[in-house]
Amino acid sequence: MTTKQTIQTTVTDTNGRLQGAMDIQVEFSDFVPNIIIHDGKTFFATGKEGVNTKTGSAVIEAASDDDRARIWIARDASRIWED
Repeated sequence: MTTKQTIQTTVTDTNGRLQGAMDIQVEFSDFVPNIIIHDGKTFFATGKEGVNTKTGSAVIEAASDDDRARIWIARDASRIWED
């Protein structure tokens, strides 16, 4: 099942600084973020999954379409950590 949503998410930059709430577009596939549009870039899930050690959140890695930027996004898309 695939669904597209616009979600307000909390973003943390690569230096660990909170950037605040931002609107993102997310396409979920099987209840997991698959395609994310954030800060003008399109990111695609890489297949890597993990846990954010500071928050305990289950996260998914996503890479930009040009593979120059990566983010980690919570499985519910409530938070993004730029990498």
